[in-house]
Amino acid sequence: MSIYDVIAKLPFPKQQYVKYRFNLWFDVNKTMTEEEFLKTVNKKTMNSFHKWERTDEFKHIASMILATKTAQDLIDLYEAVRDKAVKGDEKSVKLLLTLQKEIEHHKQQALKAFDNNVEQDEEDDDLEL
Repeated sequence: MSIYDVIAKLPFPKQQYVKYRFNLWFDVNKTMTEEEFLKTVNKKTMNSFHKWERTDEFKHIASMILATKTAQDLIDLYEAVRDKAVKGDEKSVKLLLTLQKEIEHHKQQALKAFDNNVEQDEEDDDLEL
């Protein structure tokens, strides 16, 4: 389940707030002031959103978002280390090998997760044999 699937289950104002707060717009160049955001959700203050930020629901969503951003950071880090390793930097070679092991571990976890999703989808297709 992606963060966008989770966000889609929220009421519209909360969906918009999460996108506003973490800049999750599909148009990555989109910017919005607080006043524009409040107008979009038809609210006068941010108080209800600040209160919601203290809930477990918001904390779980924030954790998912940070995990997604961490994945992008890992990609950026891998590319930077790889460039140095290819040029012969000994520390970067060691770090690259460590990163490759970590990435392989994450890949195995992802494959298991996708396999489980495929199995669940096949079980839920309501076909009679």
